[in-house]
Amino acid sequence: MSQTQQSQRIAYTVTGYNFTEISSGKGSIEYQLMDEYGNERTVTAMAKLNLFKKVSKVRPIYHRESPLIEALSRTKLNDSIVVDFSEFNKNNPRPPKRSAKVTHSSVKLKQANGSGSRNRQIDGFGSIFHSKLRLLQLMLLSVGILSLFNYLSSKLPPTLM
Repeated sequence: MSQTQQSQRIAYTVTGYNFTEISSGKGSIEYQLMDEYGNERTVTAMAKLNLFKKVSKVRPIYHRESPLIEALSRTKLNDSIVVDFSEFNKNNPRPPKRSAKVTHSSVKLKQANGSGSRNRQIDGFGSIFHSKLRLLQLMLLSVGILSLFNYLSSKLPPTLM
């Protein structure tokens, strides 16, 4: 039997759940599960409460979890369910895997004064250094003004104070 013909049934036991209200009558529900192999898993869905503060509607956050969330919406604590993903996977095939995109940080290397590797500088650090230098200048200026004010106020005659 090939991998695509194999049954994609998985048995789960609900070991816990938690509803967190985000706004009036709406929130997220988190199901703690254990599969038939003893692996623990947490699945989160968006949920609505009815007038009696019971979960009435559950919607998956991730489309591929739809069959599982649909089955979980009818469960109670310690219930066991078997979810067959075969039909869902047949109607909703996974997109082909893409290679991971390599991202670069915002700090870029550029050549300065020639093409040698010794002469490289990093753009981002210049602006960081400039900002810290400017902050230091402002602090020193503030301390200087405060010191000058204190000095001048000590030299004034007592009647003017």
